[in-house]
Amino acid sequence: MFMTTPTPSTEDLSVTTETVENRLRRVVAVHFHPAWGTAYWLDRARSLGIDARRDLRTLEDLRLLGEMTPADLRRRPLLDYVPRRLHERLDQLVVAQTGGSTRGGGTWTAYREDEFVEAFVLPFLVAAGAVGFPPREQWLFVGPSGPHVIGKVIRHLAAAFGSPEPFAVDFDPRWAKKLPAQSFAHQRYLGHVIEQAMLVIDTQEVGVLFTTPPVLDAFARHMSPAQRARVRAVHYGGLPIAPEEMLRYQGEAFPSAIHLSGYGNTLFGCAMELSTSAGREIDYFPFGPRLLFETVCDDGSLAAAGDTGQVRFTRLDETMLLVRMRERDHALLLDAPAAAPAEFVLPGLRNPRTPVDEAAQLSTGLY
Repeated sequence: MFMTTPTPSTEDLSVTTETVENRLRRVVAVHFHPAWGTAYWLDRARSLGIDARRDLRTLEDLRLLGEMTPADLRRRPLLDYVPRRLHERLDQLVVAQTGGSTRGGGTWTAYREDEFVEAFVLPFLVAAGAVGFPPREQWLFVGPSGPHVIGKVIRHLAAAFGSPEPFAVDFDPRWAKKLPAQSFAHQRYLGHVIEQAMLVIDTQEVGVLFTTPPVLDAFARHMSPAQRARVRAVHYGGLPIAPEEMLRYQGEAFPSAIHLSGYGNTLFGCAMELSTSAGREIDYFPFGPRLLFETVCDDGSLAAAGDTGQVRFTRLDETMLLVRMRERDHALLLDAPAAAPAEFVLPGLRNPRTPVDEAAQLSTGLY
């Protein structure tokens, strides 16, 4: 299922050419099947008084289902959101939990194995392959494992580039979020993470760093010039990064590296940058027909062209259907990229950021 050749070929990574509306109708047919459908969605359709398999034909029709919230996913057992027909092969499900950034704590989600690849593995491989991500380098991953999805993804990404399983330093994002920024406890926890990572960097030839911007900033202060020059690629995840931060890391801290950022979460997968040019805006695009981004105003109306709005996503998978769920971040909605690998065909996001008033209330810390 996963590529293991040293130089990934995007010809082997293509997903179906299915249109997004055909995928919508296929996924709706699964989740709203009266006998084999999803308990949550069958109950919601009854409460709304709609026949989803008849009424949900286009993306615009999704408004009939209203908006979902993370709280909706905490009210019932996980399998109530998975179609009953998939309960016969539970061994095919990849289960993961969010990091708990939203109020109320983390939520669980599931992906069928092929959907897991389509949501998390293929977007990175195609985007990174297109910008020349280096093969056969040793990776260092500093981030959450345990129930968090990125810890399940990372080994497949490295293997696809002909690298061994990454060296890894684990941290708990929920604990990090409880520590007030700049507090002694926060600095001590960050120091512990960096100490463990530097034990790897001091003894191994690390060529790829896969971590969050705050951790990378600490690396830049602790690594020697020779160690930083050895890094051939950096991937940013877990927290937003601003264009000026990217330019500083790219031009000063790790000038020999390809710098590539991803945007996503456990619930919907990831969207990727498709450029590594210096001084660029940070633009992310979803992969394939399964993930739809919108940006909305406070009242739920779509943000006007050129205006920033709150990110709202829809995930179209047979394992889980998530409809019009708002993210904390705000961003500018972009048209689908004109020149990009063929699998990137849907609207993207520019510079997603947490609003200042909310960021002041959240200790984002390391993740």
